[in-house]
Amino acid sequence: MGVGSLTYLSFDDARPVAHAYGREPNIALKGCTHTLVDVRRELLVFWPDDTVGYLSSLAQAQPEPQGLGFAFQYEVDGNTLTLADSEGRTAVFNKVAEVPAPERCELLEATSSRPLSLPVNRAIGSNLLSDGSQLWVVGEDGKAYPIDPATGSVGAGQTLTGSFRHAVTMQGGDFWAHCRCGHNEEIRRVSLGGAVADTINTDADLGNKINIRAGSWDGSRLWLWGRNYDSDRRELLLVNSDAEPDVLEDVLVFDTWTLRQFTHHDGKLWGLFHFAGWQLAELDPAAGRVTKSYVLPALEMGGDYLGIASLDGKLYLLARLDQDYAIYTFQP
Repeated sequence: MGVGSLTYLSFDDARPVAHAYGREPNIALKGCTHTLVDVRRELLVFWPDDTVGYLSSLAQAQPEPQGLGFAFQYEVDGNTLTLADSEGRTAVFNKVAEVPAPERCELLEATSSRPLSLPVNRAIGSNLLSDGSQLWVVGEDGKAYPIDPATGSVGAGQTLTGSFRHAVTMQGGDFWAHCRCGHNEEIRRVSLGGAVADTINTDADLGNKINIRAGSWDGSRLWLWGRNYDSDRRELLLVNSDAEPDVLEDVLVFDTWTLRQFTHHDGKLWGLFHFAGWQLAELDPAAGRVTKSYVLPALEMGGDYLGIASLDGKLYLLARLDQDYAIYTFQP
């Protein structure tokens, strides 16, 4: 159903709709979705939204469930619902009065949105960035573009660097960026103009090689997240990057494929996740879990959220809508 480990199913009385509730098992991120549902030939059949080819058939001829993967034999016995698939595997549900509040997902509406006219595409894998006074986006041309968060106006691009242009966070006026190449174990602190102030190789310098995909500067330490191929898990590295040589202070397991970018906001880590839609969630790094989460509004035209930054007590998200960009403001 796209909600991880399924915990609850609920059915509408007035509509042919089922609601599924689950958890991303590694990090306890909640997932919620809904699907069309009907009974056909003694089968309980679910049509998730991505099986659009079957949706119109509900109002027309009797649809055939073959190949769906969501067709189950079912049996209701008192307060128990048993589903069985074609291989004989079963799932048993016990009836409850309602889905508990902690299992439900909460939608977080944007407080504002502004179109963003970037002259070039954002560099793939780059985060939305904050230097404490304005926002930045790094383009695929290797230039950094300042953004006025109040108006969404984009300033002139300033040369940053060549291949190390995939920026994940800022430290003051500098950009921490990787090359998005190979196993991507190296990140550099780059100033406007291209000067390299520091280089961290997670293998050679820290002895804990990860494929860097996201990062955040918390005001005193650098956090890096990515896949450790040796342990086959995703890890958070806490690094004292101001020390020379750089010091690895902690390795924390945050093992999920669903995290895209993260930032520090009001003393906490907040991440952008793609799981059961797009979500914004507060992280507990020590526990390797999320502590609270919010579903983000669906974007039109198949758009995606791309980055997250904190500025003046607000969280800003960069999104792409077809060929255009936009900035959304949230206050969880």
